[in-house]
Amino acid sequence: MHYGSVTQPATLPSRSDPPDAVRDWLAGAHESPGQVRREWARCGLALLPLGSRFDAVRIPGDLVHAAVGSLAAGDAFDGPVIHDVRTLGPTYWALVPHQDDWTGDPDTPLLSHGTYLGVPDLTVTGPPGSFWVTPPRYRHHLCRTEDVFALIASGRRELGQEHVNNAEALRALAQELPPPDTLSDDHLRGRICVWCDTRLTAETAYLDFGQLTEPRCWFPRACRPCTDVRADRARTGLEGRK
Repeated sequence: MHYGSVTQPATLPSRSDPPDAVRDWLAGAHESPGQVRREWARCGLALLPLGSRFDAVRIPGDLVHAAVGSLAAGDAFDGPVIHDVRTLGPTYWALVPHQDDWTGDPDTPLLSHGTYLGVPDLTVTGPPGSFWVTPPRYRHHLCRTEDVFALIASGRRELGQEHVNNAEALRALAQELPPPDTLSDDHLRGRICVWCDTRLTAETAYLDFGQLTEPRCWFPRACRPCTDVRADRARTGLEGRK
């Protein structure tokens, strides 16, 4: 499977760093690190922009639980992972290096530029709300993209899920994108669904096409209902050509 181009960390980190050094690295993803620290101190959670220091892969809880079996979910990841049960059911967010392209399935999208993710303070390691399953141990500590793909594939095998070729499916879905010159700025920036007017957050953006450059630079995202309809249509078309 093609994993896309991966931007590696600029430095080789030590195996552990003081918590404040890790907080500084996380907060540095935001243009106002002081604001991030204040939000952590006030409510234990801060919104951080993705696409600069790290991206995030959203993984449904059933895939993770099927892959790890009786193991604790934290044992399946050698990198930072956030868990949230408030929005789409049990959901995991694996922090990974920034990706220049992505070939994941619609239900395991990569969230990157133009998206904010709720990131807990390092001390938040249990419910309620978002919490760290495995917090970063040092600066630049991220999950290996290959390991995240392998875990997703293992979960699908355990659940008996069959998917058409990921790249083929995404190309088919991309063919249904409306012309960008017919869309509002909110559509172009991924703030609302590219196929309807549903306002999106990091949690409700079910499909993220990433940054597209033709015929202009734009960042289309989609809600789950719109994606499901078009994914079924694309899957039927692909299977009919086999």
